[in-house]
Amino acid sequence: MARETGILVDWHDTRGFGFIQRPAGGKIYVHMKSIGKSVERPKVGDSLSYEIGKGMGGRPAAINVHNQGTPARQPAQAPAPAPDISNKPARARGEPGLMSISIRVAAAAVILVLLANNIMLERFPVWVGVLYLIAGIASFVFYQSDKRAAARREWREPERRLHLLDLTFGIIGGLLAQHVLRHKTYKPGFVTVTALITALHVLTLGLIMFGVYAPGSVGDFFRQFFRG
Repeated sequence: MARETGILVDWHDTRGFGFIQRPAGGKIYVHMKSIGKSVERPKVGDSLSYEIGKGMGGRPAAINVHNQGTPARQPAQAPAPAPDISNKPARARGEPGLMSISIRVAAAAVILVLLANNIMLERFPVWVGVLYLIAGIASFVFYQSDKRAAARREWREPERRLHLLDLTFGIIGGLLAQHVLRHKTYKPGFVTVTALITALHVLTLGLIMFGVYAPGSVGDFFRQFFRG
């Protein structure tokens, strides 16, 4: 099958697909699975060698793609690709995010206050607070590592791992990492899951504090568990 070589003019890194400018004109769809694993993920401006096959819905798509890197020279009069607003932050498009930066800080503060009150009221032992602290630090570090990998276009941490850290007591660190690093703040699916995990922590800590359990009952449970 004949091969073509074109320039990647549009790439959505988080979703793993983009479009190649064909040498004869027009664009063709390319997915990360057709490129295969490489040291560096493709980026706009890379020269890609490919064959033409069928993609989703039977439409033409690039297959057996080889990334040849960024060409040493670009044509002087090469037309600039049309700006892609679909991958820009919602704030840059004038759209409100599903969970604004200020809400993340407020949510982290609410969870911290509920946690402190439950410890002072002896709803559960102090080490539960220590667990939140350790998991929060771990969550922040993982978000930071994922942010750096994104900047270097390296392979990223799976989103489910970040969610799992937030769910297992790391939510305070996760929310603060999103705020400080401006990371994972505009992807609707990720934001929605983060909001649900945050609500779960707030609801659980709130029910404990407002008497769903008698004072000290949770602490007694943990103490009896570890004695047994």
